[in-house]
Amino acid sequence: MEKFLLFTTGGCTSDPLNWDSSEAALYSVKDLESIKPSSARNIDLIFNTSNGKEVVSLKIKNGLHNKIISSIATAIGSGTSSIVAVADVDGGRYINSGICGVTIKSQENYIQTLTGNSRTQISCPRDNYSSVIIANIDDSDDVACTLELYDGSTYTELFNQINIPTKVSLKLEKDEISFDNSTYDLYATSGDSGGQLTFTFNY
Repeated sequence: MEKFLLFTTGGCTSDPLNWDSSEAALYSVKDLESIKPSSARNIDLIFNTSNGKEVVSLKIKNGLHNKIISSIATAIGSGTSSIVAVADVDGGRYINSGICGVTIKSQENYIQTLTGNSRTQISCPRDNYSSVIIANIDDSDDVACTLELYDGSTYTELFNQINIPTKVSLKLEKDEISFDNSTYDLYATSGDSGGQLTFTFNY
């Protein structure tokens, strides 16, 4: 018997006439590539579908990664239903009571562009990225970039005023920019009044 994993985000409850692919999804277990923690309060399920990789991020109560992953594995291995409601927010059904939210993403990267030269939080939704590309999109000028971590009271520099030439990208591997996102937020400052820096987090 082929099994399917069901996820909904609550979109039907808030606006039942305007559902889209980011609010409900049903995946074949055969397309499930991995289940792994992505932060202190998130677990990612990665599906390799005919349309490319898609990610379902489960928001969980702190520290329950093992119990929730075990619940999913048990339902896949021994459940009798062909449809497993892992996290059906609209229907109020959860495979484990430690799950408290769902995000469905079809893209495998996250992009944010700075629009000014003030210190700006980079709001990356997941921290298990494989690399980060910082691109200078200015047509004619070099742009300096500063990256900092903020713990709620103190800013700590990762690097300061690194100059990125026009139309050039700086690539950082995960071990060069890895940090605990349950403790720190990532902030960037552009040396250009128009921002002109685009951050791409690749998964």
